[in-house]
Amino acid sequence: MNDNLFKKFTEFAMGNGIVLILGFISAPLITRIIAPEEMGRYSMFNTISNFILLLILLGIDQAYVRFFYEEKIEDRSYLLRQCISLNCKINIMISVVLLIFYKPISKFIIGEYSFKLILLMILFISFSMLGRFSLLVIRMKQKAKIYSALQVLGKVLYIAFILIFLKISKNSCNTLILALVTSNILTVIVSVLIERKDWFTKCNLRTIKTSQKDILKYGSPLFFSMAITWIFQSTDKISLNLLRGYEEVGIYAASYSIVALLNAFQNTFTTFWVPVAHEKYVNENNAKLFFIEINKIVSFTMLILGILLITFKDIIVLLLGSKYSQAVFVFPFLVFNPIMYTISETTVIGIGFMKKSVYHIYVALISAFSNIIGNILLVPQLGAKGAAISTGISYIIFFLMRTSLSKRVYNVNYSLNQFYVSSIMLSILALYSTTHKLDLNTIAISLISTIIILYLYRDVVLMIVNKLRQYNNFIYNKF
Repeated sequence: MNDNLFKKFTEFAMGNGIVLILGFISAPLITRIIAPEEMGRYSMFNTISNFILLLILLGIDQAYVRFFYEEKIEDRSYLLRQCISLNCKINIMISVVLLIFYKPISKFIIGEYSFKLILLMILFISFSMLGRFSLLVIRMKQKAKIYSALQVLGKVLYIAFILIFLKISKNSCNTLILALVTSNILTVIVSVLIERKDWFTKCNLRTIKTSQKDILKYGSPLFFSMAITWIFQSTDKISLNLLRGYEEVGIYAASYSIVALLNAFQNTFTTFWVPVAHEKYVNENNAKLFFIEINKIVSFTMLILGILLITFKDIIVLLLGSKYSQAVFVFPFLVFNPIMYTISETTVIGIGFMKKSVYHIYVALISAFSNIIGNILLVPQLGAKGAAISTGISYIIFFLMRTSLSKRVYNVNYSLNQFYVSSIMLSILALYSTTHKLDLNTIAISLISTIIILYLYRDVVLMIVNKLRQYNNFIYNKF
């Protein structure tokens, strides 16, 4: 990875890094004032809101990314208008449906009727729709510092509003929901104003390469795959809610805060990777060598981070407080979610390049089916721990499907054997840690796994060492 790309990545990572630190500061505060049951209700609000947002977006946001570089610079704002106009129409229709059926929807989410909850949900999804595009505009222009600043702004506002709304809603899920909605609205307004030329400059009607028919044709299959992916990713929380109650959902949701480090890397890499991969594919002949190198670097990084998190889980979980102590046995298999998703982003690129978006449906269907079966079998017996195991295994299947289908249409010789061996070692560590606290066996398995990964990815280790030497020489010569 050349210095320019590394610089872009670190600029995108800056925001996620600060958000991660803020998360570690705010997590102990939230889990000590919000009971697991209320955390479970908040998690359900997030889960259902994300599904409705998917319905509204209809894959149109992905179409915007796909056709962005195919349009002239002066036509990209018109492409944005076309996408937004379609989404606004869908948003109005879905909002009406939510208002009509507010009773059963609110009952399913928080266990009681609440018209106010549905109004907050409509506000949240409407601004989230606009926010999705406002951030995509910044991402596609690769304005990493602005993107990072907006992430930090959103997190700071969220924490600030939690403290403010605590006085109004006390220790209920309403505190978190109000803070989420308000911080989201303000962050979206700022992000739109930053790129206001794309949003508000008068745009004369003219024909561009991409029609609304093209947008819908590309986006619709992606919508179905993303909707099924939502089922895949939400089966755990919904199963826990139906079979075990809000408290188990709350503990499960809190467990995700432990894997925040991996999620931060996932968000950073995905944000950085999508525009870079498309640009490399369009403009460079030796793009495959670049994709292989990135895959190795990302695989090595995620695997090592996963081992560290599982090994020190008993220390990290202390941040959550005694009410969430059972999270220590829940999260080991949750590390596979960000690990497999992030690494698959480097191997799934062929599906996007070859416009085989229907393949995403196959991936989502098989992954969702495996997770549903896993949750049905494991949740009644093991609760949140069973949901985590099922979801972790399903993400491994998700990676395998994405990679195999992508290689079918755009073959890249990734070093998959070394990744499979490393994944087996990580699985053994996760399985043992799901039933045991930190002990000598945990340390032994962690050390063996680390040594094997360092050996298999020794070329990446050597590259990192050389980079550090160059940096040290630069500092030494400068001073």
